Amino acid sequence: MRLWKKRDEVRNLVLQHLASVRCAIDAFHDATRAYFEDDDHEKAAEYALATHRAEGAADNIRRKVEQAMISGALLPPSRRQILEIVERVDTLANAAEASLDRLLVERVSVPTGIVPTILRILETSLSIFEDVECAVRSLFEGKLEATMECVDRIEMAEGSVDHLERDALKDIFSLDIELACKLHVSSYLSALVKISDRAEDLSDAIALSAALQAF
Repeated sequence: MRLWKKRDEVRNLVLQHLASVRCAIDAFHDATRAYFEDDDHEKAAEYALATHRAEGAADNIRRKVEQAMISGALLPPSRRQILEIVERVDTLANAAEASLDRLLVERVSVPTGIVPTILRILETSLSIFEDVECAVRSLFEGKLEATMECVDRIEMAEGSVDHLERDALKDIFSLDIELACKLHVSSYLSALVKISDRAEDLSDAIALSAALQAF
């Protein structure tokens, strides 16, 4: 009974952590849209603060997961898998916060023609996190087929983001603007796509865990 209680405790903590990261991703999304669509830097800063707070809350829950593992919850192989998944989910909130720091602190000036592509990357990143949620929840419910379907969608969406990034970079470096501006925008793009990159890394960890459960 104690073991089952520990399993339930870990599962609940993992889902709480996932919810906190979701709050960070949503706030990051709202901040980026406020910056580019509304040209409202004050509102973007408010959402950025919400992103920071949600990321901090996720860190606190992640530490609780680690403490539960130290106390002996689950068998060692399962502990490693869950810790890796939680840590990789956590990096998504970190990437969202870092992207906003780059955008708002450096006041990146993005040429108007590039903004639609950035917003497409933003929306795709939000969609990717929905599949991350699906994959993690399905994994913990033992729905391995559903887990792998979510993993496949994450990888396909990450590929789409790669194409969008390349298209944006081609457009940026074809513009008749200062090189410093081109490099500044490309640096911001690199920060923005980190979310999808890290989601793909997470999907690999989830796929491995699902494969181990299948045997």
